[in-house]
Amino acid sequence: MAGFTKMYCIGEEGGFQGCDGMNRIFLQILIGHGNRMWLEAVYFDSTTKPLGKVKRIVPEDPEDPDILLDACIAFYPEAFKKCPSLERAEKSLGRKEFWDFNVNGIPSIWKQLRKEAAEYFKQLIIYEAFLYKMNLD
Repeated sequence: MAGFTKMYCIGEEGGFQGCDGMNRIFLQILIGHGNRMWLEAVYFDSTTKPLGKVKRIVPEDPEDPDILLDACIAFYPEAFKKCPSLERAEKSLGRKEFWDFNVNGIPSIWKQLRKEAAEYFKQLIIYEAFLYKMNLD
């Protein structure tokens, strides 16, 4: 059995007087669990595109502290366009739609990209939500 358990919204804060949350969402990153964890994106802004053709990623380890950073790079590369390694990382992953860092490992260029992307990642506006089935009785 598999399903989504958590999501992250990436977007802009406020914008209107009195706005306490996100005013514009660029994308959601959904975390699914089955026999392994995976992440995929849902886009709300037609100009927001993934890195290459990626649609899903599997982290190297479900406890890896870089899971969200990896997902943001993969699904929202625009935020990391100033990183010198971004283009090489995209080329190293080719035109794959499914990136499995657990089976294939993390390319060395991706490790370099993580270091370069860390500062830009801290500037993102991210909201986190856990998903629970509602009891409507």
